Amino acid sequence: MKVAGDLEKKTYDKLKKDGFILWKKTKRGDVEIWWPYVKYYLEGRTKRPSPLWNDLDGNKKATRDVRLLFDGIKVFDYSKPIDFIQRLICISPNANNEDIILDFFSGSASTANAVMSINADDLGKRRFIMIQLPEQTDENSEACKAGYKNICEIGKERIRRAGEKIVQNKDKEGIENLDIGFKVFKLDTSNIKPWNPDYENLLMTLDDTIDNFVPGRFEEDVVYEVMLKYGIDLTYPVDTREINGKKVFSIGFGALIICLDSEITLDVVQGMVDLKNELKPEISRFVFKDNGFKTDSVKTNAIEILKRNDIKDIMSI
Repeated sequence: MKVAGDLEKKTYDKLKKDGFILWKKTKRGDVEIWWPYVKYYLEGRTKRPSPLWNDLDGNKKATRDVRLLFDGIKVFDYSKPIDFIQRLICISPNANNEDIILDFFSGSASTANAVMSINADDLGKRRFIMIQLPEQTDENSEACKAGYKNICEIGKERIRRAGEKIVQNKDKEGIENLDIGFKVFKLDTSNIKPWNPDYENLLMTLDDTIDNFVPGRFEEDVVYEVMLKYGIDLTYPVDTREINGKKVFSIGFGALIICLDSEITLDVVQGMVDLKNELKPEISRFVFKDNGFKTDSVKTNAIEILKRNDIKDIMSI
């Protein structure tokens, strides 16, 4: 893998092999620290290498790179340099090609760009988590005029563009299999309506709860909330199947099977059981919409069918 930082490692290995490296112990309070020094035989001295990374481009180059990525539009000021982030990732003592890199202040998503670039070099499987408040862009800025109303939108578009560019421009066998996909989540209230009865108008309250979910939310929103409640990794694959005309979600190859449709019949339930038997997960959890069954008797019989098939973790929401 050729990334920023390789030069220093190669230089160190050569100096060590040739006998030019000396390790010296220093003390800071009660802590002992070992530092590498380079021997200068002709001068009769040793010198500790500078910890400064003065071989890397700075923020101006990073800003120009982002501008080029966005067709010349200056969407973000002071992006972090890609080479700098790559070096930070690679110098970790336990770094490997399946690490998860977290950036709490992702800005224009430079860290995501860096992770994909490193993966392109060694076809690694590093993943990234970018966190950013939806800070509004200035209404007079080029970013806002281009349609990016907040920083998160800039970051998402950068990941898309950078990923496509890496796959297209990298001449490496297997690069077409590089995973450049990502999911976007935002912090919000629950998708499931709480039971807050209005005693002044109880009939209206009952009518409102016919549908369990908050208006404007999608089934996928509920699926990911259930995954969070179960502590299931949000990177697990989410597949959809149609069983007897109903949409069924299979998460983690059958570890979690969800149907949030209405008018669920026993045929649908049996089809979900068949799906579980097909995928053969070690454990399987089933989730339904509480008022999704066609009748109460269907719900009762469905639970018995699931229990007979060794599915004991059943939840209705």
